[in-house]
Amino acid sequence: MTTVDEQLGRSREHRWNLAWGLAPYGLLVLACAVYLVSDPVGLDERLVTLGIAAGLAGWHWWFAVAHPRWWDRRSWAMAGYFVGLLALTSVLVLRGDAFQLFVPACYVLAFVALPGWPAYLGVVAANVPWLVVPGTASPSVLINLAVATPLAALVGGVVRAMEREAVRRREVNSELVAVAAENARLHALLVARAREAGIAEERARLAREIHDTVAQGLTGIVMRLEAVGELVPDPGPVRAGVDAARDLARTSLVEVRRSIEALRPGPLQDARLGDAVRQAVATWREQHGVPAAFTVTGTPQPVHSEVEVTVLRAAQEALANVGRHARARRVDVTLSYMEDVIVLDVRDDGVGFEVGSAGGFGLTALRQRVRALSGSVDVESAPGAGTAVGVAVPVIEVER
Repeated sequence: MTTVDEQLGRSREHRWNLAWGLAPYGLLVLACAVYLVSDPVGLDERLVTLGIAAGLAGWHWWFAVAHPRWWDRRSWAMAGYFVGLLALTSVLVLRGDAFQLFVPACYVLAFVALPGWPAYLGVVAANVPWLVVPGTASPSVLINLAVATPLAALVGGVVRAMEREAVRRREVNSELVAVAAENARLHALLVARAREAGIAEERARLAREIHDTVAQGLTGIVMRLEAVGELVPDPGPVRAGVDAARDLARTSLVEVRRSIEALRPGPLQDARLGDAVRQAVATWREQHGVPAAFTVTGTPQPVHSEVEVTVLRAAQEALANVGRHARARRVDVTLSYMEDVIVLDVRDDGVGFEVGSAGGFGLTALRQRVRALSGSVDVESAPGAGTAVGVAVPVIEVER
């Protein structure tokens, strides 16, 4: 990830490189102007000299301006460039003293073209164009060169150290940005894990509370009803009522235990959804005395407890609505296992209703529970045409 500061740093570096690449042209143009004004030579000589100067300009443009990436990546190519630069500069200095104005640019270009310690050798070699001029063997000139060379090396070294520091700071900033991004990712992951742990702990607490209260109470009710049933003569209306209450308590106990399993962390291990829905249909049929058929299609498979409980609650809610409102003569319940979805269909031939006017709490809660699993609930009905409730829930398989 590139930050704004890093982009600005790269932009400044690009501008500095362009300035270093174009700076020698100013000295070359100045030297050519002085040469044309001061050297009393013929037109042909001037044209040849200017042609050599143009060749030097093109040579520098190709290596230093057109391909600035070569400065750091192609050391041998830039070494050849620097040798050619000194050769062309020496030829120009021999043809006109005015071109000595261009020689200081060779000191700078030594650090531009050559990496590491070879740059300092380049600074020493940059004196060649001056040394080829007649009369440079005098002690005063040699002293000047001996002073200018270390000074140029010192300035170049300082500039190069500043460039290295700028690059180092940019790399450090990039690392800090990467570390900050990683820390933010880890913090978000930690918050998510803490939230999941809190949810799991609360679900486990609710499971314990339900087990210790409701489940234990229903167990006691079943045991007492069984004891009462043994004291009541059979057959008889009282015995039938006691048996119905006992069966209802047992069914409620099974549902409470299933809810406890759903609240506990981890998936269920067996595919018991079909049996649970079949039991719910059978219980509803006995309670309401209405024919109700249950069909399973596809291959049953183990799914997560959330999916089992959601589909079971959907079947119970749909059947409860049929019993309360539909006045149906027949109900058909179908549980379909598809490749990546489980579909529950509950159809009745009752009085029906206007779908837009349905807004009971049970149906609203069912929609919320199904949507929490990225599922869908479709209700089709019309007055006098019965009702069809379809629930589709994605398959969430148990972990192997």
